[in-house]
Amino acid sequence: MSTPTIDKPGTTGTGTALIDIQNLSVAFGTGAKAVTAVHDVTLAVEPGEIYALVGESGCGKSTLAYSLLDIVPPPGEIVGGDITFQGTSTTSLTKQQMNKLRGAEMTMVFQGAMNAFNPVLTIGKQVQHILQAHPEVYKDPKEGRAYFNHLLELVQLSPDRIWRAYESQLSGGMKQRVAIAVALLLKPSLVVLDEPTTALDVLNQRLVIDILKDLHQTLGVTIIFVTHDLAVVAELATRVAVMYAGRLVETGTVQEIFTAKRRHPYVEALINAIPSVLNSGLKVKPIGGSVPNLAALPPGCKFAPRCRLAEDICREVEPPLIDVNNHRVACHVVNRDVTEVSPISEASETTADATSLRKSAAPDHEPNEKEATL
Repeated sequence: MSTPTIDKPGTTGTGTALIDIQNLSVAFGTGAKAVTAVHDVTLAVEPGEIYALVGESGCGKSTLAYSLLDIVPPPGEIVGGDITFQGTSTTSLTKQQMNKLRGAEMTMVFQGAMNAFNPVLTIGKQVQHILQAHPEVYKDPKEGRAYFNHLLELVQLSPDRIWRAYESQLSGGMKQRVAIAVALLLKPSLVVLDEPTTALDVLNQRLVIDILKDLHQTLGVTIIFVTHDLAVVAELATRVAVMYAGRLVETGTVQEIFTAKRRHPYVEALINAIPSVLNSGLKVKPIGGSVPNLAALPPGCKFAPRCRLAEDICREVEPPLIDVNNHRVACHVVNRDVTEVSPISEASETTADATSLRKSAAPDHEPNEKEATL
């Protein structure tokens, strides 16, 4: 099977897709009680990208990420669409074939991965178990240990210390970095990171972001980055897909998303809600309303009940994802006339550009007493 060529709006168009998702839907339960967590999602990720999946808790981004590795927890299951990885449809693979693909070619660092280690085994012993389970990657286990040592050095940890350590002897930031090294051990083409900086303090967040940049540049691995933090996205990602109520509402490059004159009101609200300790000129506006109940979604645009720009059509007809100035937006108001000046963007007062957001992602210096208190 040949690898699909990317020709969709919103992709970079520089090559062929490493992973291609077409009309994917994931539901929990069956029949009338089924809840759709991911609805008709189509996107493609190219080799070497850092692709961010963004949205509030419950938007479906983690479920979408789990679907890529076929690890959606029961009773969840893929109920529609297809996922193609390196030219092969993963939805048609047997469990044994998928197990072989998972780990060796694609892997995941889960949210809370710092607590994923076996507390009664050393890190080294756990790595040995991984190597024994995948003899196709390293014919000589010594080669595997040497590569793991190399990865530990890349994540700025001492190989000898980590190999002998138990998880209780490591800090949260250290365990997160070890988890990243373990995920890269079998030299996968794709690594999915689910909220890898959420539980870390600001200095460890900064360190992990810098390490991920270095790993991406050194190893060339493709990264899918699941997060609710747009400031981190501006710092790390190359392209972005924003989800709401299981749907894609906007996709594009980081530059397009953060500097577009016209964008989805939800994306605008996410950006305006980013706090910045170091940039007091950025006004913070919390998003009004609450995340919708997936079991009782409103008709039309799912963001309409929280949207200050909503019109009658928004409450009646769900908008399609349409190409708008090189990125894609699902919004009737934005799509109606892309040539007029946007009523959504309040750039002079409320919207930070990508540079400002990078500054707010994490300070590049030790916080002073006032900043630390804030």
